[in-house]
Amino acid sequence: MNPQTRIANKRRSRFLNGIDFSAFLAIQIAILTMFLAEVSPVDRRRPAADLPTVDHLSSMPDALREDALSVTVTRDGTVYFRTQQIMLKDLPNQIRQALKEGARPTVFVQADSRAKYGDVAAVIDHVRQAGVENVGIIASQRRPTSP
Repeated sequence: MNPQTRIANKRRSRFLNGIDFSAFLAIQIAILTMFLAEVSPVDRRRPAADLPTVDHLSSMPDALREDALSVTVTRDGTVYFRTQQIMLKDLPNQIRQALKEGARPTVFVQADSRAKYGDVAAVIDHVRQAGVENVGIIASQRRPTSP
């Protein structure tokens, strides 16, 4: 073997130089997904309300259904039917229309814990005016305190 060839073999790096595109593509897909989630034309989020906490909670799995009749009362007394803000006087008509379209005859009320009692009572009265007797109040479970 030629001495120059031996020296050239010793100087060659054993590491491969190159760019790993798998991490780059993963980041690009994550960014694309976040962008598409922000730009989506349909906003299906429910209005935010700080729910009251209770010790003994009953499970209401129907409240999580997409077609559930939910009414949200915010801290300032604003009323939302499903995801749209409405006037309180329009609530019975909106509920009747949803019942005609095949919704279940149960209305779930999400009232902010700082909402006025009168606002929540008025919403429940308007739900009853629509002919719905099954009203569920959505609350969250109180976390146990450690001794």
